[in-house]
Amino acid sequence: MERYKEKEKVLVFASREICYMSSNFFANQIGAAFEELGFAAEICELSKGDDLDEKLEPYIGGKYRLILDFNSMLPRMETEDGVPYLDKLCGPFFDYILDHPLFHYNGLTCGAKNLHAIVLDEAQKQYVKEYYPGVSDVHMLPLGATKALYDGEKEAECRILFPGTYDSPDAVYELVKASPEPLRGMMKALIERRVSEPLLPMEEAFRQYLFEQGMELSVGQFALFMNSMYPVDAYVRDYFRKAALDELLARRLPVTVIGEGWEKYKGAEESSLKRERAVPFALSFERIAKAHVLLNVSPIFNRGMHDRIPAGMANHTVVLTDENPWLAEQFADGGDMAFYSLEKMDTLADAAERLLGDPALRGRIAENAYRTYEAGHTWKCRAEAILKMADAVR
Repeated sequence: MERYKEKEKVLVFASREICYMSSNFFANQIGAAFEELGFAAEICELSKGDDLDEKLEPYIGGKYRLILDFNSMLPRMETEDGVPYLDKLCGPFFDYILDHPLFHYNGLTCGAKNLHAIVLDEAQKQYVKEYYPGVSDVHMLPLGATKALYDGEKEAECRILFPGTYDSPDAVYELVKASPEPLRGMMKALIERRVSEPLLPMEEAFRQYLFEQGMELSVGQFALFMNSMYPVDAYVRDYFRKAALDELLARRLPVTVIGEGWEKYKGAEESSLKRERAVPFALSFERIAKAHVLLNVSPIFNRGMHDRIPAGMANHTVVLTDENPWLAEQFADGGDMAFYSLEKMDTLADAAERLLGDPALRGRIAENAYRTYEAGHTWKCRAEAILKMADAVR
């Protein structure tokens, strides 16, 4: 890659405390990658109780090659003179959005001239372009991953590991039922559609619903309704997490879940299930490195990639993931990872049985995946890609 000017500065924020302290971890990982590329990386971590004016004021007027944050709170902030804080920063600001942009309505409509978005999914990229015209530009770029410090043997028993948060779909559905009309009817219709067509992006499901109902919404109204229907995305996520676990446990395949909320999971067959306590995000890679197979269930990124996938690739752990068009373009089934279909959940158990029973197959996939990770999915690769985005702003 082109050599950048030595010690040019980049600024990385961790303005929001995301679950398992992941935003702080991401900020420090990509900050280290910028340092490796020859930049001086400044990291600003904000915590509850901070005097925000005091912590943020020093960065106003400083010249930065780029400024980055994850699920940022900064687009909502203004200085005393009513100017968006982002527009006081000297350098393009990139908000790395780690879930569906519908959750970030307030930030994406803040009116700041210096706001660029990065999302994890191609369909979500098009969604921001179409429904948030105030955003200067939007890019699709999956997160990078980190190699664990642990370099020992895999755990003695070959099990399937799923690291993630869980809530009961029925509990989420209560939010839907408690919503006023017309939201309640809309959300029920979208849930039914997305459960039957898991590769259908939420915004496309909503467009189809509006067309069938003979309804029209402006761009702004569409984005606002999407934001109001956030329980749909939450329900779909947990519905398929439960469905995946139900399928694996019905065949008594060994599964370990780690994360918050799994005490809420109730299945007909739990004899082969182990639950582990949640750990800070930085320690999750150590746990992944000890596992043989890493399960990914991500219907909310059906044109992109959740960070569980490169995490497994980086740590010689075979990734078993729901297939989507973007993943099928980028990776080889049985080469870099193993695919299953959310529409045919028995394909998950079939693929899991093959992996659990074939150590040689696991070894080949894990080695191929690690080479693919090294070539294109490290934090250094992500830093280089974001620098190119900043180049385009110049």
